[in-house]
Amino acid sequence: MIKAKNLRIKLDNYEIFEGLDFDVKKGRVTIIVGLNGTGKTTLMKALCGEIKHRGELTRDFSRYFYLPQKISYPNNLTLFEYLSSVFYRKNLKWSLESGEKDEIYHAIKEVELTGKENLKLEKLSSGELQKANIALALLSGAEILFLDEPTSNMDLINQIKILDILKSLKLTSVLILHDLNLASNYGDDFIGVARGGKIICENKAKFFKKEVLNDVFGLDFEVVEGEKNIFVQVFN
Repeated sequence: MIKAKNLRIKLDNYEIFEGLDFDVKKGRVTIIVGLNGTGKTTLMKALCGEIKHRGELTRDFSRYFYLPQKISYPNNLTLFEYLSSVFYRKNLKWSLESGEKDEIYHAIKEVELTGKENLKLEKLSSGELQKANIALALLSGAEILFLDEPTSNMDLINQIKILDILKSLKLTSVLILHDLNLASNYGDDFIGVARGGKIICENKAKFFKKEVLNDVFGLDFEVVEGEKNIFVQVFN
């Protein structure tokens, strides 16, 4: 789906990454992890074409959905109107077709916001707004999703619900997450961004090793492999 070879990324004339080689595989969930300030968001923006890069970056998709960390929401707009905007962006039209309305209601149900479609966005909680953005991703028709901290401002239950939804889509997805235990449960492949522009790309089995996590985060980790899940603990 994405193949990077000798990828170099500059931001404000400062070279953050150079000589990166890695793949993002189709149909899998790739999770980017690392400390704050290491360039995770910059890397994601380069992968989806939001910022310029040097080197080879092959993208095998025509439509993507990018969800940034911070979004400015319009005033006096209902949830339904917010979601309907995706169809007006696709085609110039005056009104929605009945099938498009059905798609919106289905997406609202998928993210468990049924009954709130007529609420103004300013009446929704931060977690509900993030669910609305996930619904927007469902409606976008994108072949790949780029979601920068999609579970921010949510309690644990809603974090799990959103990640369950994303996993069930079976779409190629690239996520930035901070919770390593949640990441280990939902990711297939991982890109660990360490300081100094170093990255480590591995599948879950190889990434969740004590020495790899220590290398990415500079902390002393303990990794416990359960029957189904992997648990990570930090030791000071």
